[in-house]
Amino acid sequence: MAMQRRWVVVGVLGILAATASADTFGGFSSIDAPYLVNQDRVCTPLEVANGKATGAPACEKAATDDIAHLTVKPGVVQSGAKATYVATAAGRVLTVTKDRSAAVTWTAADPIGKIVEVYASQYEDRVAVTYTTRQLGKETTSVVAFTIVKTTGRDVGGPSTVKPTTTVTGPAPASLEDDPAVHQAIDAARKAAKGKQLDAWRAVLALDADHSEARFRIATLEASAKHTADAIAALEQLVHSKRGDAIEWLVEARFDPAFAGVRADPKFRAAVGLDRPPATAYERLMGFGGQWEQTGTSCDAPEIRLTVKRDRSVKLHVKSSCNGQVFDLPFNGTWRLDDTDHVTLILPPSRGAAASNKDEAPCAFKQHGEEDALHCAVGKDLEFEVLPTRR
Repeated sequence: MAMQRRWVVVGVLGILAATASADTFGGFSSIDAPYLVNQDRVCTPLEVANGKATGAPACEKAATDDIAHLTVKPGVVQSGAKATYVATAAGRVLTVTKDRSAAVTWTAADPIGKIVEVYASQYEDRVAVTYTTRQLGKETTSVVAFTIVKTTGRDVGGPSTVKPTTTVTGPAPASLEDDPAVHQAIDAARKAAKGKQLDAWRAVLALDADHSEARFRIATLEASAKHTADAIAALEQLVHSKRGDAIEWLVEARFDPAFAGVRADPKFRAAVGLDRPPATAYERLMGFGGQWEQTGTSCDAPEIRLTVKRDRSVKLHVKSSCNGQVFDLPFNGTWRLDDTDHVTLILPPSRGAAASNKDEAPCAFKQHGEEDALHCAVGKDLEFEVLPTRR
């Protein structure tokens, strides 16, 4: 019982004791490719192929000695008329230019608020960008870096070594959701009376022809009106979209009540991907509805219920019992996809509190028979492996 109590209590204290900080750029290795985020995360820059980069940087926590061996040097801040690199953002699309010529475009997982800073490595072969996004109404800062020129001096033109998080090829069109007119149209569509919703969402598409939520909402409205062919056609347009969030709305359609009557339709199932293996990391996490569970056993393993949602919120419920004593611990936070195989849960000590890297719980997908399991480590004393709960 003492050991059971220890891992629960220590795991909770490890979360509650964390202090708040945003991601910061720590510098480039002067002897190798990696760069440093905060003071303990070593990341690999994204490689550029034909002017584009995909996926998310692979990062891992490293010991102080290992970081010292990388000989990390501060980046050169790029500002003013003499800057070699300049970064701009439109929606989720980040564009970096070098000497006023396009160097790389990259699509982030969430809309970019603003560019905070741009850093070049000593020999200008790598560039790092810090930028803000909003998650659950809170502004957070992230870091991404790219290898622009290989150490031989040749421009990077070979295939990317980073696994893409989507199956879409080609540059993603910039979202216009930050345009005031589009924002106003979206707000109006979300508030429109039932009989006016279809026209309102069509008005959004008139301003932003590839808006993912608008296509999804139109599909739900057509399905509710028994216009099955039109509903599926709207979903098929999402299939061919190059917007990074298109797959999120297709997964949402798998469980939306509006499509209950067409869930057996082969065309619907093909559009939303119900009968194929997951093609993206998002589908691995959310493909069965975003609910994961571990069955508890008395005095041995806790009962775990993990719920992740499209808005990047997460709820973790840990319940254990041993010899009549029960621990029932809820946690709320956010999540992010790190790469094809890894997810990070961010569980700040209290609602509304800013999160630091000490609040991050790394998770990795593992094969469990013919499906994925998700193995997570929360602090040093609480690990669990959950399986998807099918809705």
